Amino acid sequence: MLQKIKELVVDKRIAIFSVFSFIVPLVIYILTLEPKLVGGDTGWYANQIPEMTLMVPTGYPTFSMFLKLFTYLPIGDLAYRLNLFSAIFGALTTLFLFLAINKLVKNEFTSFISSMIFAFIVPFWSVANRLEFDTLNTFFVIFLIFSALVYSENKTRKYLYFFFFCLGLSLTNHPLTFFLVPAIVLYVIIINPRIFKSVKAIFISALFFILPLLSYFYLLIRSLQGFGEVNTLLRLSYYVTGRGVTGKIHGGSFGDKDISSIIKVIKDYLNILYSTYGIVLIVIAIIGFIFLVRKNKKFGICTFLLIFFNFIVPPLYIGHANPNYLLAPMLVISFYIAFGLLSILNGSIFLFNKSIRNRKILKIDKFLKYFLIAIILLFFVFLPLSYILEHYDELDLSEPLPIYRFWDEAFNNMENGSRVYVFVRAANVGMFVDTYEYGEKEIEYIYHTNPEYTVENMIEALENDIPVYFVGNSGALRSVFNTEQVGRTYYWDRYDETLRLFKVMEPIVNIEISYLSKSYAREFGEKFTVEYTIKNKNKESIKISSLELELPDNIELIEVNPDGYINQYPGISLGIYMWVSDSYEIEGEDEINLIVELRGTSPGKSPIKFRITASGFYINCDDIEMEIKK
Repeated sequence: MLQKIKELVVDKRIAIFSVFSFIVPLVIYILTLEPKLVGGDTGWYANQIPEMTLMVPTGYPTFSMFLKLFTYLPIGDLAYRLNLFSAIFGALTTLFLFLAINKLVKNEFTSFISSMIFAFIVPFWSVANRLEFDTLNTFFVIFLIFSALVYSENKTRKYLYFFFFCLGLSLTNHPLTFFLVPAIVLYVIIINPRIFKSVKAIFISALFFILPLLSYFYLLIRSLQGFGEVNTLLRLSYYVTGRGVTGKIHGGSFGDKDISSIIKVIKDYLNILYSTYGIVLIVIAIIGFIFLVRKNKKFGICTFLLIFFNFIVPPLYIGHANPNYLLAPMLVISFYIAFGLLSILNGSIFLFNKSIRNRKILKIDKFLKYFLIAIILLFFVFLPLSYILEHYDELDLSEPLPIYRFWDEAFNNMENGSRVYVFVRAANVGMFVDTYEYGEKEIEYIYHTNPEYTVENMIEALENDIPVYFVGNSGALRSVFNTEQVGRTYYWDRYDETLRLFKVMEPIVNIEISYLSKSYAREFGEKFTVEYTIKNKNKESIKISSLELELPDNIELIEVNPDGYINQYPGISLGIYMWVSDSYEIEGEDEINLIVELRGTSPGKSPIKFRITASGFYINCDDIEMEIKK
């Protein structure tokens, strides 16, 4: 019975390790999965995906369509499903990484350990437990490498076509992949160059390559439906190549970096590698690379080129090191680590066997040999386990972050039918919470780029008895309105941003100025009257510190009518008539007036301007367009 179990395990060990390569990271990713949103760019993705609105270049068509399918899963809420997408493709990445490595090393255990090391390094784990497109990108890259290795084992046309399909698929997500695939294509070419002498093989390969690239027409279709700006083939070509609809490169630029800045970014990338792996794994990877080149020179050289391209292109594109841009090279480094681990295991066994070769083998020798192997294997297991133990608490996102808790509390505190004006970097999370979690409250969310984000619009809402709130821009808005903070203050460390919700009680200065004139066309030399009414719409009294009347050159001030509240003759400064006093006060919900007698001095049509100053604010009256006729 035991022998049958042993034979079954040996026979099915690839399947067993494959299952664990998928399940182990998936469980950890789900245990540490962010249930809501973390902000940043992914907050915009979360808002765009449900409506299938176009994302930034390259448009990420496969990411958009796959993620849209995840929104239909009958598990958790929408935010949870979006985050689960990254966990699933993160686990699929480690699965195919195991399968790809094992095709070369032919050792399931070291292949498994190497894939687990990759699964739990900080740069990958940190994007596998929250919404990001990086796990889909790493999946496409390793799937491409896997297809190349499948073809290298069986150089038939169907596997060549499979490779080119994977090649096209890999180019439907992150633009960085454009600079990685040449190294993998080179490997496929040099392992069997004769097949490319066939026109039929090249033609069909091209068809399979183009097939997944047709997904980019999703961008054109959605744009024509009103969900994007990629509405021409020219704009589509821009978008696919990582540029905006105007042709400008998105997110970075080429040709404007000097050598010193490029070298600095490369050094930063090397530091990221060092901090990720440590000296022990780096030495193991170097040893493994040497053994890989000895066993499979073509694959070793091509993967080294992949790493080289990845270190050269990003520093030319952006002026800082992004750990996510190293994920593809880290996939390749996993191959080197696997060969390094295998060389340690085989080398240790070889040295032990050599030490007892010239004498009789005792039972203790067998015990020591298996004990040595056990110690080495335990050391291998410790490598990924140490990453889990060291970084679990740091990467555990199972509790919603402060940025989400703020918005959840904010919308919970706002009344139904309220209006909230937002000017913070965390705005995209607020949009998502408003639309998909508190939609029934029908709260109008006004972002600062909206033309309705104005003080006048807020005052109008108050006059219509609509509760008004704001987040961000508090310095300016609190100088205009009497406000009251609602809920707690939160701090978002990612962008060093303090988040507070304020309710607008009333304007500090809510004054309406109107004018009255019987006619807006007067004869030359005719005397006419203009009355300005200043109404205090606040409940409290307000002091007017000054009034200013600016007349055009063809109209003169004759007198101030004593029947008005303000009946003093003004001073004049720089051609502007000014009334300045500490005694101009308007009671709450009351009004005062100023009546001036004017006369046209020459023909022409010109504006009469009037404004007041109250509590440090200027309040302008609409201009009076007065025409003086001959």
